[in-house]
Formats: sequence, structure tokens, C-alpha cells
Amino acid sequence: MGTESFSKGLVEIISSSNESAKIEGEFLQVLQALNTNSEALDVFRNFGIPADKKIEAISNIFSKRVTSMTLDLVTLTISQGYADNLSDIEQQVSNYIAEKRGAALAKVVSAVELNESTQKNLKAALKNKLGRDVELSLKVDSSVIGGIKVSIGERTFDGLLSSKFSDIQTVLEGR
Repeated sequence: MGTESFSKGLVEIISSSNESAKIEGEFLQVLQALNTNSEALDVFRNFGIPADKKIEAISNIFSKRVTSMTLDLVTLTISQGYADNLSDIEQQVSNYIAEKRGAALAKVVSAVELNESTQKNLKAALKNKLGRDVELSLKVDSSVIGGIKVSIGERTFDGLLSSKFSDIQTVLEGR
């Protein structure tokens, strides 16, 4: 089974829960936390470490922080051998959840956290551009210096200063 089918299955399980909104958030936060921790990724990608040890580690870290269903979904993901694909699964689950709500998922990267007013204005502008509701997946990356980058499916709107500086550098080096 590929990551797409697995991710769709996860979304169906999440959607069947009475606490689906809470589990969605927790599950995506756990995957994001694991994806951004290189040591954790090294452990979960190491085929020399038995799956039951990886599951035990996940349980020790998250059992008091998330619902049992969220923990079961993360455990399922690891035990089924998808530790190498946590980033893909996070992205696909986010997309499928947004689609179930009839919305598009916009991945937003900015140098600072966006306040509620800015998020509301961004959603409205994107809805106007796309003609459908938009859900935001926000990521703060201090290395971008300033500006914002929005990716929706194959489309990207790049207003990052770091990208502009890179473009200028390319032009200057080419002369």
C-alpha cells in the first residue's frame, strides 16, 4: 500500500471519531514534531531497531500528551513501515482533511507567526483567487528573513525576501 492510500485510510479513521478535530490537530502536530527532529527520524528510519522498540519510544513520549486514538494512529504509521514517509503522510493527511471539508490546503511559510487578522485576510485573498475555501498550514522559518510563501497544490506564490535576494544574486553572478 502506498502512502496515498494509507493517508486516506488514516483520514477515514480520524473522521469516524467523535473527537475528529482534536485528533486531526494532534496527529499532524506529532508528525510535524517527528519530521523536524533529525534524531527521531534517524531512529524511526533505522531498520536495525525493532518496530516494538520504536512504538515503545513513541508511547513514552506522547502517551500523556495526546489522546489514545492519536497515539494509536502514530503507532500504526510507524509499525506499518511508514517512518521514512512521515513528511509525505503529514502533507497528504492535511490535504485529504481539507478536501473532506471542501477546502484547499495552503502551506504558508513566513519569517514570523501570522496573527489572526493576517490569517483571515490571507484566507479571504486566496479564496477570492481560487474560488473555494482555504485552510492554512502555517510554518515559521526564521531563515526566510521576511515575506511570505504560499503553496497550494502545484501553485506557489513566493514573496520571500530570501528568494528575491537569491534572484538578485543569480542575475549579478550571470554578468
